[in-house]
Amino acid sequence: MRMKPESAHPPSDSGFLFRVRHAFRGTLVWYGFVLPPLFLILVFIGYPTAITFQQSVVSETPGGGAEFVGLYHFERLLQSNVFWGAVGNTVLLGVCFLAIIIPLATIFASMLNRLRRGSTPLKVIYFLPQLTSSVAVAIIFNYVFQPDWGLLNGALRAIGIQDLPLWLADPRYSLTGSRAAVTILAVWAGLGYYIIITLAGLQSIPTDLYDAAAIDGASPLQAWVYITLPSLRPTFVFLIMTGATDSLSRFSDLWTLGGPGGAPARSLQSIVMFMFQQGFESQDFSLSAATAVVFFIIVLAITIIAFWGFLRREFRAVR
Repeated sequence: MRMKPESAHPPSDSGFLFRVRHAFRGTLVWYGFVLPPLFLILVFIGYPTAITFQQSVVSETPGGGAEFVGLYHFERLLQSNVFWGAVGNTVLLGVCFLAIIIPLATIFASMLNRLRRGSTPLKVIYFLPQLTSSVAVAIIFNYVFQPDWGLLNGALRAIGIQDLPLWLADPRYSLTGSRAAVTILAVWAGLGYYIIITLAGLQSIPTDLYDAAAIDGASPLQAWVYITLPSLRPTFVFLIMTGATDSLSRFSDLWTLGGPGGAPARSLQSIVMFMFQQGFESQDFSLSAATAVVFFIIVLAITIIAFWGFLRREFRAVR
């Protein structure tokens, strides 16, 4: 009688356990890569964030303890005219910065993209300010914008202009005031980065679109308006979102030029500078923590609105 050979495959239960063990080992490998940075994020970001939220709803007692006061510090914050002035400065500087730097970066990147030779040295030159310390840039621009002996007013005086701007000494809302000066500084320092990102977006546009437009008789300007600009929409979304976040958290250059109070007349004081002043000058850490919480909510709201408003069409197209 011929014996039936045993099956080469293990029983179904053993096969299932083998697959589970194999998948678990593969998962452990991924967790091994993810857990170290996750641990650092929790220690250096998660824990301080939780402590900030806790500090914003308590007040220190004479005995060194803490007393829960609810939303008291937020009420103080929302009733502060200085805080609302800092919010207005932050929003105004951010909007002016983005409104100037994105069109400039688009124009310069388009010109660089058309160059056949010599574009690499220009890219390096444009990007060099991005590598410079923001404090060092602010110190140099402080000399440039000095009303009496600064480089810019010296050049204006040399060409015959007598009524010279006060620049960093003028707190008014004007094209030659302190806010305009720090906007020029920010555009000069960040233009190279925006040019490089926009140039990467330009080089990702298929050349077939331009060939088809040329066959249809479109001029270079029409191709730029109807092909280049619409194709750069994802790049603009990225630059607006990251630029808005950077503008809201702007601190070092404004602090170097105007101090924690944002002189002159608090015209340069941002939300982060107000937070710093309340915490480290006034020693009001609870109010400073409340400011940080409000700042967190503002940044989160802007990110969600921008993500939903600008990228909704892209996600629908993918689906």
